[in-house]
Amino acid sequence: MSDTTPRAVLDALDERDGHVCAWLGYDTGRLVPQHRQGGMGGRRGKHRLSNVVWLDSILNGEIETSAELQAEARRRGIKISGHADPEDEPIVHAVHGRVRLLDDGTYRKASDVPDVVDGWKVSS
Repeated sequence: MSDTTPRAVLDALDERDGHVCAWLGYDTGRLVPQHRQGGMGGRRGKHRLSNVVWLDSILNGEIETSAELQAEARRRGIKISGHADPEDEPIVHAVHGRVRLLDDGTYRKASDVPDVVDGWKVSS
């Protein structure tokens, strides 16, 4: 399996979210597709639409090097466990708010998402 995100997934990502960072809420000119489960190599289902968001490339690098930003990325659902199903993991998304992203390119408002995710209070 390729590490390159397929063009069809990127097009569907733009359709779902617009071309904006899931964390910042705008196009920084440096957006990269972020796989919420992360990791290197060909994970089965890596390119599922529920697993991909746009993220600023500089912010992504900072998340990788800062324990505090890693914790915040997990709290927001930008980063999730490699064992989780991305459709089941809520995300605090700058465009959509608190949602669950679905593989069909839609999302479900997360009224069923608790106010606390991984021990962090989620602000609406």
